[in-house]
Amino acid sequence: MTRPNPSFDLTVEDVDLIETALCQSREILSQRHLSYEHCAHIEGGVSQEKAVRTKEALSRIQSLLGRLQTQKVNGVPAASLS
Repeated sequence: MTRPNPSFDLTVEDVDLIETALCQSREILSQRHLSYEHCAHIEGGVSQEKAVRTKEALSRIQSLLGRLQTQKVNGVPAASLS
């Protein structure tokens, strides 16, 4: 079994691209979450479960974006994110 690489070699441009992709994903998931919540209000069941999973994904994305921002503000290389 392989182990994850604890050392990353990312440039500032790489981190910016990751940040942009996460922001775009967050926007898409936010819209889906609203739709799932609306459907759950009407139908319940599966839509409610999708709304919960989508909200969890949004929380993870927001947390990661916050950590990336902290790394950039503090001047710590993004490569230390592991």
